[in-house]
Amino acid sequence: MTALRRASTLLAAGMLGLAAAAAAAPRAVATSGVPVLMYHEIVTDGRAPGETVIALDRFEAQMRWLAERGYRTLSMSELVAVIADGAPMPERAVVLTFDDGWKNVLNAVPVLERYRMKASFWIIAGKGIGDDYMAWSDIEALARRPGFEVQSHTMTHPWDPADNLVTWVEGKVSGKDAETARRELVDSKRELEEHLQTPVHYLAWPCGWYDAVLVRLAIGAGYRALLTAEAGLNRPGDDVLHIKRTFIDGSCGMDAFAKTVVDGRYRVCNSKGVPTSGAPAPR
Repeated sequence: MTALRRASTLLAAGMLGLAAAAAAAPRAVATSGVPVLMYHEIVTDGRAPGETVIALDRFEAQMRWLAERGYRTLSMSELVAVIADGAPMPERAVVLTFDDGWKNVLNAVPVLERYRMKASFWIIAGKGIGDDYMAWSDIEALARRPGFEVQSHTMTHPWDPADNLVTWVEGKVSGKDAETARRELVDSKRELEEHLQTPVHYLAWPCGWYDAVLVRLAIGAGYRALLTAEAGLNRPGDDVLHIKRTFIDGSCGMDAFAKTVVDGRYRVCNSKGVPTSGAPAPR
């Protein structure tokens, strides 16, 4: 075998080895936008994972994956600056959000701090305080931690398909109307600001349900950016009143998680962690 043929053989073998290694583990690639990941409950009680539940060890594996691949977590203000103000977009950036203020979300705090992750916590400022949810003392302590922020998820988080913010402003629910919806937004912002002694600029829609009337009401209430439950990546020049946010199904394995970080698409998984068709019902 000539030296040239030996070199070609070695090169081919090396390329096959690299390909096999690449296939063996999820990879991150440069993205053209920023994914905003949505979590709910972080549990240690052995409960079955699902659309709104993820085991702490799986959550930690996801955070470790992000850290090892050089992802940078952005605060909400940093994300808004990228989208609306022309701030530089890091090559690998991600935003972490935790909805509803469940008490078990405190399980995530040591993990987030270990990997120096920024995160935002979206609080139901009326019905979402105490019992299975964090107490005000927990919420206030979170807001004081470096890299963490607390934002609005309305007062009562109405999520009945027939009885929610959208159906209220459409006049489909007796005794509820646009003013009722406006109070959900205004009162939540006021409650949070009074407890935290800091401005609250951002709102996440319950279940991701909203319409043009609700967007106008949110602007009037003083919110600067609004989070949906619509999948996809956020890019410079997008509308901060319609920030895309991607649901993380706790049943999914690392391969599905890696793909979601890259393309911002929802993935719903079966009990074996394998993606199935369809999309979750955000809460």
